[in-house]
This record gives sequence, C-alpha cells and structure tokens, in this order.
Amino acid sequence: MSALIKLGPLVRVGGRLFRGGGVWATGSGGVRHAGGGVHIQPRYRQRPQLTSSQVFQGEFFSALTWFWIFWRLWHEPEAVMGHFTYPDPSQWTDEELGILPDEED
Repeated sequence: MSALIKLGPLVRVGGRLFRGGGVWATGSGGVRHAGGGVHIQPRYRQRPQLTSSQVFQGEFFSALTWFWIFWRLWHEPEAVMGHFTYPDPSQWTDEELGILPDEED
C-alpha cells in the first residue's frame, strides 16, 4: 500500500502528459524569475551606475587578490624567480656571452 502512495505524484504527472496539458505548460502555476526586462538599463557611451555595495565588493576582492599575490611572493619567491640560485655574471667568459674576440693588429 505504501508503494502505491509513493507512486501517486508520478501517476498525476503522467495523466497530465497524456491529456496534453503538459507539466511545464504555460500557466501551470509555476513561478518564473527570469522575466521583467533588463535589470540595469543600458546607457549609450556611459559607465554603468554601480551601487556602493558593488564598489565595496570590487575593492575588497581586488585588495584580497593583491594581498595574496604579495604574500605568496614574500613567502615563496622561488615561485616567481625560479628554484635555482642565480649564477654570478662576473664569472661568465666572453665566449659564453657571445662576444667575439678582439682582433689585434
């Protein structure tokens, strides 16, 4: 008996489909939140008007991003500069640098 009770909603939906009413037909009582036009009206060649909340959120996340970048750069500089020690340029030879030898007359 409990199995028949659980099948009740399925039978109701199936009955609507066979009658041609369709479950998702217009006016079926469902609430749509997508209509109503544009939320922010576009303005020709003008910046959009931002709310103070949007400005605060933008500045907050921008500051958080830069904080994260500088924090990682301070604590793990090898992520940007490499994992190896930088060679001493004073020890390089002219041949390694690609400098041609001086021609002596």
